[in-house]
Order: sequence, then C-alpha cells, then structure tokens
Amino acid sequence: MAARCETLTGGGDLEKTLREVSPGRHSPVNLVLADGQYELLLVDAPRVEPSELRAAVRWKVRNLIDFHIDDAVIDVFEIPGQSNRPQGQAMMYAVAARSRELREYIDLIERSDLNLSVIDITEMALRNLAAQLEADVRGVAMLYLDENHGILTITRQGDLYLSRRLETGTSQLFDRPEASFDQIALEVQRSLDYYDSHYGQPPLAALSILPGFASHEALVESLSERLNFDVTGYRAEDVVTSEVELPNEYLAELLIALGGALRHEEVSL
Repeated sequence: MAARCETLTGGGDLEKTLREVSPGRHSPVNLVLADGQYELLLVDAPRVEPSELRAAVRWKVRNLIDFHIDDAVIDVFEIPGQSNRPQGQAMMYAVAARSRELREYIDLIERSDLNLSVIDITEMALRNLAAQLEADVRGVAMLYLDENHGILTITRQGDLYLSRRLETGTSQLFDRPEASFDQIALEVQRSLDYYDSHYGQPPLAALSILPGFASHEALVESLSERLNFDVTGYRAEDVVTSEVELPNEYLAELLIALGGALRHEEVSL
C-alpha cells in the first residue's frame, strides 16, 4: 500500500527533505537510477568461473563506456533461455555506472539517517512492475517514455530477456505523432522478432505502456492497430492501493519508483 507519494525537484536542501518525508530514522531506501545515469550493455558471456565473472566483464566493457573504467562500478546479470544457442554465443547484460555519482547518492542517504537497501536501474523496475501482471506468466513487453527517449523491456516470470532504448519520447509524440507512432511500432516489432528467434519462448501475452503523458491513450490505440498484439495501458490501481491520489503528470516516474520498491532480492549495483 502506498501511504505517501511525493515528487521532489532538484535544488533546495534535499537532505532535510528526505528526513521530513521518510517514515523514520534508518528507514530502508531503494534507489532507482534514471536513464542516463548508467549504461546497460549486452556482452558475450565470459567462459570463466562465477567468482571471476565481474572482473572478466569489466575487461570487456572498458572500451564500450564513455567514462574511464577506473571510475566504473560494474554489475552483471544473466539472460535466461539461451540453452538453444551454439556454444560460446551466450549473452548477458552488464550495468556500468560512475562510482563518483553513486557515492554522492550513498552519502546523501546516509546523511539523511536512512539505510540504502539496493541501487537498481529503470529496466529492473519495469521488470518488477511487469511481474505484478497475470500476463507475466507468458511474458510481457513494457514501454516507458520520458521526454526524449523510451525504454522497452521484455520480461517473463520475473526474468529480463531484452531491453531496447528508443530515441522517441513524449516530446516527439507531441511534435510528430504519426511518425513517432510508426517508429515505436517498428522498434517494438523488431524486439518481438528478436525475442521469438533467440530465446525459444512462447509468444508474449501483451505490451503494457506506462501512463503519465497526454498522448498515452492515442499511443495505445495506435500500437494496437499497427501490431498484431494485445496492447494495454499499465494501470497503477491494479498494482497498488494508495491512500493518496497519484498525480497523472508524474505517474510514469512514480510507477518506476514503485517498481524499485517492489524489488526483494538483496542485490546492489
């Protein structure tokens, strides 16, 4: 149940604000990094012992990130459903973030007398939201749009199979709606085709689009017409009971925060 919902903008005494809005001292915090604060990379899975995996991936991504590897924090997670791939062609995801920026968040949370439980990424928050849907048994594609970009994920039974970054956001939907609808539909179809051809899983049950922007219903309707696929809008009320009304203007961001709060694994970046 959501007892409180609040959006804080930059500036001001954020440390003081966090103390005021938190339920109490040492309350747990799940931090979700926004798009642009990390890089999610698809890499060949190194054929090494589990204890050597992060070091091996760190070597692989050193030339793929736009900052120095010495300032990088690296985490990895496997992609299921690759047993039908030829030996040596398995892939996995690596997450790279700047250690300096993470340290700033950690210090802020500690100064606010709160306990950091996990540092997560937007794709995993989307995975957690998808896992709340009945359709996740077969698999769900999730679409989240911010002002200038989008993130499309494909998950099934709590596992992330695919993530694709879209160069279309809500501002493009406003300026060039039909062209943007076509571009998003193309990206979704490409992702569905890749998922079908690489993972040998049953067809996905649905595409769910996070709300919170003016053309949300138009996008749902447009993709329903363009794709031979069940397309729906993600409904916050189907996932959480809230004592407060969730503002539509920031509903997508609030759902991402909720997805971060729904994480249970004790895994951090």
